[in-house]
Amino acid sequence: MPPKGGSRKTELRACLICSVLQSTNDFLTQGCPNCEEILEMRGSAERVAECTSVTYDGMIAMMEPSESWVARWQRIDKKMRGIYAVRVTGRPPQDVIDAIESRGGVYRPRDAVED
Repeated sequence: MPPKGGSRKTELRACLICSVLQSTNDFLTQGCPNCEEILEMRGSAERVAECTSVTYDGMIAMMEPSESWVARWQRIDKKMRGIYAVRVTGRPPQDVIDAIESRGGVYRPRDAVED
């Protein structure tokens, strides 16, 4: 969810795999809506810290990912609707990258433009 107005700033974190933005508490209680099967963050503050980042650039509100050229450009067109970071600084632990690759996926860093 987007940050709420007021004097209290909600600190959002970005998933290092899909770049979805959520509060620490949301990652802790619900996990990542796209990557929970691999990341297993639900209930683990340590895993949330390892697999998310507070350092990100830009925000994209994604309502219809399958119909959006922005979603295709960001490679999130098959993800859940929500708020996403444009770029996320950080890399997930090696066990996460290995899990993605063992399932036939390709890990793509979210912190740089690919060639």
